[in-house]
Amino acid sequence: MNAEEFLANIKGGIVPVTCHEDVLRIAFIYLDEELWTGNGVFDVVEKLHTHGWSFGEGELRFNRTLDIFYLAQLAAAIYRYSSQLEGDFPSFSDFPAFYTAHYALLHSSVWRSYYSTPFLTQRTTARFYRLPDLQDLPESSFPLCQPRPSPVSAHVLKLPRWAYTVGRTCRRQPFLPFVTLTTVALRTLEATMTRLHMAYPSAPPDSESHARFWLDCFTPDISSSCLAKVVSREAWRPNSFGILVAQGKYDIHRLEAEYLAQVLGEEAAEEMGQSEQVMWCGLPDGGIGDQAWCRGWEEEVGSEEVVEFLAAVAVEETVGLGLEGIEMDELDLLNRSHILLAVMQAAVKDGQERERFLGELEWRMVQKGRIGKERAGMWVREAMGIMEPYIRVWQGVWPGAEERGEMLRRILVENAQLFARWRVSPLSKQFTFELEPRE
Repeated sequence: MNAEEFLANIKGGIVPVTCHEDVLRIAFIYLDEELWTGNGVFDVVEKLHTHGWSFGEGELRFNRTLDIFYLAQLAAAIYRYSSQLEGDFPSFSDFPAFYTAHYALLHSSVWRSYYSTPFLTQRTTARFYRLPDLQDLPESSFPLCQPRPSPVSAHVLKLPRWAYTVGRTCRRQPFLPFVTLTTVALRTLEATMTRLHMAYPSAPPDSESHARFWLDCFTPDISSSCLAKVVSREAWRPNSFGILVAQGKYDIHRLEAEYLAQVLGEEAAEEMGQSEQVMWCGLPDGGIGDQAWCRGWEEEVGSEEVVEFLAAVAVEETVGLGLEGIEMDELDLLNRSHILLAVMQAAVKDGQERERFLGELEWRMVQKGRIGKERAGMWVREAMGIMEPYIRVWQGVWPGAEERGEMLRRILVENAQLFARWRVSPLSKQFTFELEPRE
């Protein structure tokens, strides 16, 4: 039977879906069109879930990250088959041979080589697509449609992606000194990397020299007093590191080879880093950015080391505020962390007092130009819905600074969508917490 007949029989219950390979075959059919149009893997996962299909079982069933991961692996296999996205692409009749040839990318347990179980089973990871924490998606550390030599590392993107986020935070953040931000970044990175490496020895160990090398690549080497002058609207857009790598803006493997040259010596690094010249296509990019998005090279929520860093920065930004309770005048509502602290304060209030406080918060957010009037109320109440279950433990009493700071950190680590640093698929049913850039 052809692809249309197969799908019709599956949907009609004539042919049952009984195994991992069946779901792959269905996804393969959908990807044949969606990989080149719309939102690629993000469109296909919605189709699979609508019909009750998932690659996961038990607690991993309908895990958004796991299901999109397998779609990204299918896209990677098609990419390998098609040789730089040119020539013939595999057809439905080719699927058995295609699956056999790319079994190493597609089999039912391959996710274990990419994701740690604690990370994959987090509530956030189940609801939002997150990139692997054990190794990179295949080919995603190279520019799309450019030569793909042997990679220097299986997870070369982990530190650059973290350093990229730190650099953007430095450009967006006018309150904390540059040295404070980098200190927080290195501290939280060490904690998350050490924890992962202890549980999974194959994961890269923490190395401060390695981390500082990548920080030097992505952070501005200027005093904190000058940071506000280099802020651009680009810094406020959703993170797009995977797309920039796909476009060739960053030659990740060459830069990693430079670091290895410092550690291992020039000769060893030269062997590991030989490659053709990477070219940045920039914008317009001929669709490279869209293709990278369609293949799942961009996350909907960031990695643990990135989220821990952003949460720690938010706590630092709110130190000394609201020691006895929040007064709206002491907050800078151009700052997201101050807005979230105000929502926490509202969560301990009752009835009319809460509504009055939230109403003033919404009005001030609009006045600051961070959000439109038509969306402010929904933004605040969606944030309240996330925070309120955590705050109930306080039983209506505003706690001390240390307890309050730890609760803010916990809320943000477990609900990183509040940062709105990443692009969420337009088909996602999750609320987006985006704000307008700080002028």
